[in-house]
Amino acid sequence: MAETVTKEGAKKEVNASRDYILGAGDLVRINVYGAPDMLTEARLSAAGTITFPLIGELKLGGTSPTAAEKRIADLLEKGGFVKKAQVNLVVLQYQSQFVSVLGDVYKPGKYSLDRPSTLSDVLALAGGITPNGSDMVTLIRTTAGKTSKENYDFRDLITKADAGSNPQVSGDDIVYVNAREVSVLGQVNRPGKYSVVSGVRTVIDFLSQAGGVSAGGADKIIVVTKRNGKSVKREIDVDLLYRTGDTSGNFELADGDSIYVPRTPVFYIYGEVQRPGSFRLERNMNLSQALSTGGGLSARGTERGMKIKRLVNGVLETLSAKASDLLQADDVVFVGESLY
Repeated sequence: MAETVTKEGAKKEVNASRDYILGAGDLVRINVYGAPDMLTEARLSAAGTITFPLIGELKLGGTSPTAAEKRIADLLEKGGFVKKAQVNLVVLQYQSQFVSVLGDVYKPGKYSLDRPSTLSDVLALAGGITPNGSDMVTLIRTTAGKTSKENYDFRDLITKADAGSNPQVSGDDIVYVNAREVSVLGQVNRPGKYSVVSGVRTVIDFLSQAGGVSAGGADKIIVVTKRNGKSVKREIDVDLLYRTGDTSGNFELADGDSIYVPRTPVFYIYGEVQRPGSFRLERNMNLSQALSTGGGLSARGTERGMKIKRLVNGVLETLSAKASDLLQADDVVFVGESLY
């Protein structure tokens, strides 16, 4: 099995070398079958030329090894030097092409392609992706005056063995590794931007990175994702996620996504209670539970005639209330004084 993988890798490298575009500084060996005296090793000049026996100065820069072989064979045949010439050109050193590796890599810079190289090869030359680097790697290429950008998923590049996930790079390509950051804002203990690294990808992962929801944070959070240029806002019940184990709300986040933890909903209670003030509104909290949160009735308090001030459709209304009534966010509870 290992031998098969090795052979396939060698075959891919040979095929890639045949597609390579020759340029200044490349060292080539040219052999003509049946004519050992024509064996030539030469380095392409700044103009992309070499001197070849019987032909003289020959421009090979800008052509592939295959095209260069055909050109030499044609010139030898047309000049009457060799009949049915069979030419083999091998690149001994690749020095004409450079690729820029930028962004969140350990050693950003310009690197010489000394052999046919893939995207993973040049990332390795740059020391690999830093912890702040994104999984999405952008390959920027200019061909015939037109610039194109293609994004490649680093995880696919590692796990898949197809050329589509790990393309060959060419001279003057730019490989850019974006910073991968997810913003965690609002009522968390350490708000800020956090990197998508191995083991930190999901909503819960990022909440943990931010120190968890603070005491003033709500159970329901807002997650904004950006995919294909579109923003989608989702509300996730974190408490329910933990209690039920339903992982549908614990999806993976990507660069540019954000989590917002709003303040917990509160209610207000005043009048004849031990501790008037504002308190966290718990899930399905009724008026009786609200009284307990406020320390219970004072010596002069009564549950009769309790009132709730509530904003209904933008209008503040005063409602009569009983102990079993459920409270809503921002309700104001008034507890009156007993007349007896």
